[in-house]
Formats: sequence, C-alpha cells, structure tokens
Amino acid sequence: MKYPLAERFLAPQGEGLYSGTQMAFLRTVGCSVGQGICTHCDTDFSRTIPELGGGVYEPGELVAWAGDCPHVCLTGGEPLDRDLRPLLTAFADAPRAVGLRESPLVHVETSGTRHPAWLDAHSQPRAQGMHAIAADGPNGTLSWKWTKLWVTVSPKPGYLPEMVEHVADEIKVILGGLGDGPGWPTLDDALRWAAAGRLVYVQPRNRHSEVDGDNLREALKAVAAHPQLRLSCQLHKFIRTR
Repeated sequence: MKYPLAERFLAPQGEGLYSGTQMAFLRTVGCSVGQGICTHCDTDFSRTIPELGGGVYEPGELVAWAGDCPHVCLTGGEPLDRDLRPLLTAFADAPRAVGLRESPLVHVETSGTRHPAWLDAHSQPRAQGMHAIAADGPNGTLSWKWTKLWVTVSPKPGYLPEMVEHVADEIKVILGGLGDGPGWPTLDDALRWAAAGRLVYVQPRNRHSEVDGDNLREALKAVAAHPQLRLSCQLHKFIRTR
C-alpha cells in the first residue's frame, strides 16, 4: 500500500502532552470532515505538495525517512480515512528494518469521526500509548497485536463517543471550534470528559500562522477556573515552525 502525503517534516510537537517533543510529521492527503465544516482549518491537506516533501510513499520509504526519530506523528486531514495498518506495522518493525534500538511511538491525530474495526477493541484493558491493532484473519476474524500508538482526538462535528471516551489517549477541545455550525464540543464537554478521568486539553482557535490573543486569554481563564483541564496553545505558532 502507498500513502499520499501533503507534506512531511521534522519539528517539535506544538500541542498536547508531547508539546516540545521532536517528531517526524506525516500529513496525509484528504479529510472526510472537510473544510466546509472546519471553516477555520489552518492546514493544506488537499493535495501532495512536493516542495514540502509531499508525494506518494510506501511504508518502508517513510520509515527510512523518519530515521531514528523516536516519535512519528500521522496527522492530516484525517489519517483514519486510510488503512494505516501497513504503515503502523512498518514502524513497529523499524528496529529490524533500519537498525533502531526500539520502534518509535506513533501518534495519530484524528477528528474522532472514524473508528476503524482494526483499531483498539476498547473492551481490552490497555495502558496509555499502547493500542491493539488487528490484522485480517480467515472468515473475517481479527487477530490483535499490541502496538506503540498514541491517539489524540480533537473532536469535530460527527465525532463518535467511543473514540473520545475509550480510544483517545488525550482529548483536545478547541475553544470556539474550527467552525460555526452545531456539533462542536464545548467547555462543558471538556469538563465531563475530565471528570471521567480523561486527559483533556483546551486549545484556543488561532489564525493560520499566528496566535489569537483573545482566544488564548479565554483558554487561560478556562484552565484557571477548572484546573482539571490542561492548556494546549499551539507552541509551533509561537516559535514559528510547521
């Protein structure tokens, strides 16, 4: 299987628990949610952009490109629109393939609107950062294998409750959403998920390449009033990296 990427780059993560951590980012082409709903989306995932490293790649090529980076981030767009199993398996096998000491932790950033059958049967107990990935077996059966995987859900309209409540390792609620229609999670949703023991971040809706000071102040107020929440501020827009 080959994967169309809009771009690929090395940069510190700007959001969530791993903010400041160097990662190899792979931005997949396409998004089933779409910019008709996310009218304030700040990324271009509509096409491959060769000058930014975009193209169509086999899993082994992407493993070789990521090299010894211990964190790989699959983002978009919506990466779960595609069957990621060959790519996840390639990174899990990276120590044998390219001589790494251990496989990288693969991060998947998703809208929560897709829950593929092969991802994490949530009835199985697991630790954060470990998910069961299924291979197709005979007669439609699934064979499960534990994989180093960190799932970040930033819920968009149409998100599936099980993706937020059972699959996500962390949840990002964008204050103000990325659009103006119904279905966007609210601060009350963030508080409800945090009360259930989930790792929940609030994040201001920023401009394409700049931080929105008013929205950031609202996020700071939310965290000050509700310390069970955490702040994600899109660090990359402060330090001007992708």
